[in-house]
Amino acid sequence: MHLLFQDKRKGFSLVEVTIAVAILSVVGTMVAHWFTLNSQYQKRVTELNEKDNVIRTVLWNMHQDLKISRNVLYPRRTTIDSYTLNNLVSDSKLVFRNFDGDIITYYYNEKTKEIIREIIYIPTPGAPKNEKKVIGKDIDCVIFTNRNELNNLVGIYMESGPAVQIDSVYLMNE
Repeated sequence: MHLLFQDKRKGFSLVEVTIAVAILSVVGTMVAHWFTLNSQYQKRVTELNEKDNVIRTVLWNMHQDLKISRNVLYPRRTTIDSYTLNNLVSDSKLVFRNFDGDIITYYYNEKTKEIIREIIYIPTPGAPKNEKKVIGKDIDCVIFTNRNELNNLVGIYMESGPAVQIDSVYLMNE
């Protein structure tokens, strides 16, 4: 009679269930943390690529003007001292004369975080009016440096978010 009333169902004890839940929660927490870190990393990489593309586009546009231009009008070096770098001249504004004699200015507007290109055409019959346009947006810092005494080598430092670029352009049409 004892065998008839004996319960033959088997199950998990409370301790076994607790241990299984603890192991699953540790593994789940590790996987969730890994996904979170991976998504944050992906956001940083995407932001860096976007900002780097903005800077490269602006620099490419500047190169098109600068490499076929004559000389830098501002910032201009006046003293000749090729042995030290103490007399480098830097500013957030660059003024130069292009091959046609027109004056082109790049300047950084700190409030709007934009780089603006302005052209002052030489006064000739049929010359277009002065033009001004934004060539770069969401730029955090721009510094133009006149790097030699002939005023034909320009260093450009630009940053946008985590992206930073340093470049130099040699003005060839002196």
